Amino acid sequence: MKNSRIILLVIIQICLTGTVLSQDVILKKDNTTVLSKVIEVTSTEIKYKKWSNQEGPTYSISRSEVVSINYQNGEVDRINNNSMITPAPQQTVTHAPVQPINTQPQSTSEKPKSPYGRGRVQFSLNGGVAIPMGRFGATTERYSSVYDFCVPFQIFAEALGNANQVGVGAAKTGFNGSLKLHFPLYVNGNSIIGMPLKIGVLYNGITDSEKQTFKSILEPAISQTMNEGYGVYGFDFSVTEFPSYYNFSFMTGIDYTYYFNKSIGLIAEANLGLNVNHVTSIQMNNRLGGTYLGTYSSTPVYAMKEFNFIYKTKANFTYEIGGGLLLFDHLSIGLFYAGYSPVQLSYDVDAANISGGESVLAQKLKVSALSIQLGVHF
Repeated sequence: MKNSRIILLVIIQICLTGTVLSQDVILKKDNTTVLSKVIEVTSTEIKYKKWSNQEGPTYSISRSEVVSINYQNGEVDRINNNSMITPAPQQTVTHAPVQPINTQPQSTSEKPKSPYGRGRVQFSLNGGVAIPMGRFGATTERYSSVYDFCVPFQIFAEALGNANQVGVGAAKTGFNGSLKLHFPLYVNGNSIIGMPLKIGVLYNGITDSEKQTFKSILEPAISQTMNEGYGVYGFDFSVTEFPSYYNFSFMTGIDYTYYFNKSIGLIAEANLGLNVNHVTSIQMNNRLGGTYLGTYSSTPVYAMKEFNFIYKTKANFTYEIGGGLLLFDHLSIGLFYAGYSPVQLSYDVDAANISGGESVLAQKLKVSALSIQLGVHF
């Protein structure tokens, strides 16, 4: 009976040993093991089934996590020979299925960019003809003497022996141009609201017919007054340079763009700002310049060669409204109305390059113009 028990223990030991040896053991870098049945070893991973459930699912583990595989037949496959093994308590564990880890950053929702050019900051160059409107360059003020006139806007021709007012200096068609930056503020599909920053220039001269009227009144009025004042015929003036109007504006406001498609759209704009009004000087030459007029206080006096009116630059309020068509996001054609608040100008009289006396207050100038503009957008 005793011998039978010994034989039975030996048989059980042999069976247990065979069970251990019949497993594939995966040794990991963290010094843990996985009892398994290795199915496949690739260049990137090791596929296996759990030893306790060989009919179950196939699992995988990255080669970078494994040190070696001890197969059931006694062979050893070294996966990472130079890897450092982190000491850990000896234990046998069975791992759950390894889930793939998504290493890509999660995408954040971004507002889609507008496919239209006005949906981003845009720079444009604009230019076209400026057609004077209203009483641009004329006024209805009255003055009491020839020295109170406000050329080039109005002359009270007292020196001609009448009390008729003659309006001169009416502006002719000129040029209106601008540099503009458009900043989008609100984009909703094909509708865009933005803010423009604009630097503009408006230029106009005076009409040829007004030049002739101007000469016919101003030249004899000044000449006759000066000759009578000195009692000697030494003044015969002619106008050599006529005034021109320059308005430099700095404006901002709001604009609206509606796209029918990528090829065509509508634009509308309204701006307010500051205008710098500049009128160039009037120059008159005296054909009899240098004529001896007499001696005053023991000083000989000669007739001056020039007699000029120099206007002072003034600032005033300006506004502009308009709209037009936008073509292919880069071209535009539009109609704009520019209005300027009346500005009280003044001028100095410069005789022979010597200014004297206080500035004479001029009449108010009211400017308005209608412009047809072409634009190039970048």
